Amino acid sequence: MTETRSFQAQTKKLLDLMIHSIYAHKDVFLRELVSNASDAIDKVRFDALTNPGLGGDQDWKIKLVPDKALRTLTIRDNGCGMSYEEVVENIGTIAKSGSESFSERLRSSGATAGAPDLIGQFGVGFYSAFMVARKVVLETQKYGEDHAVRWESTGDGTYTIARTAPRDRGTEVTLWLRDKEAPAPAEDGAEADTDADVRWNDEDYTDVWTLRRVVKKYSDFIAFPIAMDKETWEYDRDDDGKIKEGGEHQRKFEEEVLNSQKALWTRAPASIDKAEHEAFYRQITRDWTPPGETVHFHAEGTHSFTALLYVPEKAPFDLFSREPRRGLQLYIKRVFIAEDVRELLPEHLRFVKGLVDSADLPLNVSRETVQHDKLIGLIRKQVARKLTAHLKDVLEKDRPRYERLWAEFGSCIKEGFHYDPTGKDKLADLILVRTTGNDGWSTWKEVASRCREGQTTIPYLTGESREVLQQAPQLEAFRGKGVEVVLLHEPVDEIMVGGLDKVEGKELKSAARGDVEGLPDAAATQAAVDDAAKKFEVLLQKLQEVLADDVKAVRISQRLTDSAVCLVADVDGPSAHYERMMHAMGQGMPASKKILELNGEHAAIAAMAELAEKDKDGVRFREFAEMLLDQALLAEGAPLKNPARFAQRVAQAMARAI
Repeated sequence: MTETRSFQAQTKKLLDLMIHSIYAHKDVFLRELVSNASDAIDKVRFDALTNPGLGGDQDWKIKLVPDKALRTLTIRDNGCGMSYEEVVENIGTIAKSGSESFSERLRSSGATAGAPDLIGQFGVGFYSAFMVARKVVLETQKYGEDHAVRWESTGDGTYTIARTAPRDRGTEVTLWLRDKEAPAPAEDGAEADTDADVRWNDEDYTDVWTLRRVVKKYSDFIAFPIAMDKETWEYDRDDDGKIKEGGEHQRKFEEEVLNSQKALWTRAPASIDKAEHEAFYRQITRDWTPPGETVHFHAEGTHSFTALLYVPEKAPFDLFSREPRRGLQLYIKRVFIAEDVRELLPEHLRFVKGLVDSADLPLNVSRETVQHDKLIGLIRKQVARKLTAHLKDVLEKDRPRYERLWAEFGSCIKEGFHYDPTGKDKLADLILVRTTGNDGWSTWKEVASRCREGQTTIPYLTGESREVLQQAPQLEAFRGKGVEVVLLHEPVDEIMVGGLDKVEGKELKSAARGDVEGLPDAAATQAAVDDAAKKFEVLLQKLQEVLADDVKAVRISQRLTDSAVCLVADVDGPSAHYERMMHAMGQGMPASKKILELNGEHAAIAAMAELAEKDKDGVRFREFAEMLLDQALLAEGAPLKNPARFAQRVAQAMARAI
C-alpha cells in the first residue's frame, strides 16, 4: 500500500531552502549522493565483521546509469540499504543523518574499533538532488527484510512511500532531470523566473563527459569504484584488421571506473615513491614540471588532519598579482570540498600547493565552505610550522637546492614578517641576503658570525637594485674599514628589517639613517669630523640657509671617503627607498626632509667653502649648492626636482672648466 506523507521538518518552506539557498554549485548534488552511497557500503562492510551473512567480500560498487532518452540519472549502490522505518526517519525527515545515527550507535555501544569513517554530517545532502531533478525516486532493500521500499517526491513538501517486492540489497536513487527549457515554477502567484532553470540546468547530467568531470573533481578518491557503462562498437574486420565495407557492427557496453580511488595522502609517507608524488602533483595542480619539495604529515591530537604539500619548482606567474590563486584543496574524509581555501595557508607561503584532509573540520551545512573557527587557525599554524621546518632542513643539508628555491620564492617568504610577526624568529633562519663582503648568498647568522670583534650592529642598506647599492656613497666608510654591509634591494626588505630588529644579539642598523655606528676607530673618526665642522662652519651655515626648504640639516659626514655628498635619513625617519616604495603603491605619505652630509676632505667641498666666503651676492653659491643636492639625490636613485635645470648647470660647469 502506498502512503502519502509530509516531511517532518517545516515541510515545503524548509525543503525550498535546502534546494534553492544552501548550495552554490549544483554539481555537488552528485558528490552528496555518491557520498551517501559510500557511507552505505562502509556500514554494511563494518556490520559484516560480526554478521558473515552480509557478505563482506562482495564486489562493492557505486554505479551511475544515465538515460538520455528518459532524461534520468540513477545512482546505485550495494550497501546496507534501508528498512521502511529508516526511510521514513532518514529521508522523510530533513536534517536527519543516517550516517550520524550509525556513528552515534557505535559510540554508545563502545564498538568504535575499526569503525568506518563516514562522510555524512547534516542529513541534507540527499535533498540537493532537487536542484537538478523534478522528481526523485528512491528504491532500497535492507538485508534481512522481506520487502523493498520505494520512496518518491517532487520536492513539493510531500512524498509517497510503499513496501514493494524484494530486490537486491542496496539503494538506487533515480533523478528525473529537469528540462533546460522549462522554467522553475513560480511561488505564491509570482511571475515565473524564466532564467532560473537556464542558470541551474545548463549542464546535461546524462552526458558521460559531464559525469566524468564531476566525479573526477569531487569524488575521485572515494574508496569504492564509481562505475558507468561506456558505449563501444564492435566491427567486422578482415584478415588485416581493417573494417569491412558494408560489414555488420554491433553496439556493446563496457563498464568504466570513473574515479582513481587512490588517495595518496592516506598512505604512509615512506611508502610513496617520487614518481607517485609527481603524478599526483600533476593531477591536482595541472603543473607539468615536477614539484621542488614535498611535505607529507599527519597531525594527531584533539583534532587530527593529514596534509600533503608541494613546493613548485618554479614560481607561478600570478604569485604577486592582486588576486592570485592560492590556498590548499580541502577534503573531508577523501571527499573534495573546496579549492584554494586560503584560510588553511599563511599568506607568505601562498606558493605552496597541496591539500588538507580533516574529518572534523567545521563546514557550513552545504559542505562547500569552511567556517571561521579556531581549528582553522591551528591547522594553518601547524602547516606553517611543518613547512618552515622542512625548508630549514633543506637549507642546512642541501644549500644549492635551497638557493634555487629561494630565487623563486624568497620575496614571498619575507612577507611573513608582516603577515606572521609572531613567527619571525623561525622565519629569520630561512632568509638569505647579499652583502658587500660575499659574492654569494648568506644567512643572517652567517653575516653575524663574520662581524668584527666588538661590533654590536649589523649595517644594511636598502635601495632599487644590488648594483646601485654597491656603489652607494653611504657605504664608503664601511668598505674602507672592512665592515660588511647587507644589501637589500626588494620592497619587502623594508618590512623585514623593521620586524627583525636583531640577529644574534646584534642590532640591525641602516647605513643611510642616523649616525654611523659599528666602525672601528670611531673616536678618531669623530674627532676628525668635529675638526672639519669647525673648519667649514660658514659653509655649513650658508648651505643650511640656501637649502632650508629641501633638507633638515647639513653636517660633516662620517660615511664619506670618496664622494662629495650624500643624503641620509634622520634616526627615526623613513629611508628614501621606503618613501619611493610607498608612493609607487599609491600610499601617499608626507615627504620627510633628509640630512645632507658633506665629505670634509673632498676638493669640491673645500672649493665651496671658498666660494661661500667670496660670493657676496650668493647667486653662484646657490647654483652650486643646488647641484650638490642634485648629486646626492642621483646617488641614492631619487628623482630630481628639476632635471632640465640640473643638465644646464652641468653643461655650464663643463664649459667653464674646459
